[in-house]
Amino acid sequence: MTVALAVAVALDLALLVAFWRLARTENVDVALTYGGTAFVAALTVIFMVMTYMRGE
Repeated sequence: MTVALAVAVALDLALLVAFWRLARTENVDVALTYGGTAFVAALTVIFMVMTYMRGE
């Protein structure tokens, strides 16, 4: 359940970034690049925090 929530949060953030970038640049390729980067970054940070919290 926790992993599914983490993926859902990362996906929400990625979609937010992608749509924001699409609105600013009107370029789909740029929006997908930014959205994918935001997804990977958010997922990485979320799993790092989850790992840290589990260790305590």
